[in-house]
Amino acid sequence: MTFPVLLKKMPKVKKPKVKASKVPFFTHVAELRSGLYSYLLLLIISSIVGYLLQDKILKILLTPLNQPLYYTSPAGGFNFTIKLAIFFGFVVSLPFLVFQVLRFVEPAIPSEARFSVMSLLVSTSVLMLLGILFAYFVSLPAALHFLSKFSSGEVKSLISTSEYFSFVTRYLVGFGLLFQLPLIMIFINKIIRLKFSQLIGLERWVILVAFIVAAILTPTPDFLNQTIMAVPIILLYQLSVLIVWFANRGQTKEAVFIST
Repeated sequence: MTFPVLLKKMPKVKKPKVKASKVPFFTHVAELRSGLYSYLLLLIISSIVGYLLQDKILKILLTPLNQPLYYTSPAGGFNFTIKLAIFFGFVVSLPFLVFQVLRFVEPAIPSEARFSVMSLLVSTSVLMLLGILFAYFVSLPAALHFLSKFSSGEVKSLISTSEYFSFVTRYLVGFGLLFQLPLIMIFINKIIRLKFSQLIGLERWVILVAFIVAAILTPTPDFLNQTIMAVPIILLYQLSVLIVWFANRGQTKEAVFIST
């Protein structure tokens, strides 16, 4: 009897199947609840720090305006101080909140689109910071400069604390969210392979949508200020297209190398 025949007659040993350990859903919910409690504690502590640093924070926010603010109710100054402290606490504690949310949704993300939680957190924080800095140093001063042109010797601006606070926060948060576009496109490309030719074909629609979004988010009707907001969106789209093209090009080369 030859050796191959003996191998055929030998009983096959079945390898035990190792089941992947899955954490129950309610355990995830409990972890998220614990993380949210920690976030609320961090938010309170950061808000207290913001209250202690209110003079410096207010000076930073008023630098683009270069004029004092006014409140029109007895509690206006107190309300503005509390809003300023909470806003500072929210900005400081936001990365921790994003980290907790990413940890909760990570098991539901498809494996091919899964990122490292820390790398995703660092990426979205850096993009948010870049968007806020661009709004503060470029877009916001341009908008305020345009609006100041409508003042004259007979017509003076009396800007209230609440109106200026909502104006500034909308600008800063809006640009921070707009700068997440490259990360969103990379995430979509992980799930559905985006084609370079299709992305270039959509460019005209991206330009149209960029100016529509700028018209919605920009409280000033001038074309120059809307262009200042629309151009970064278009450039971010171009950068996203290049990143997607480079990522897909690398995967194609790897596939060819494996097939050969």
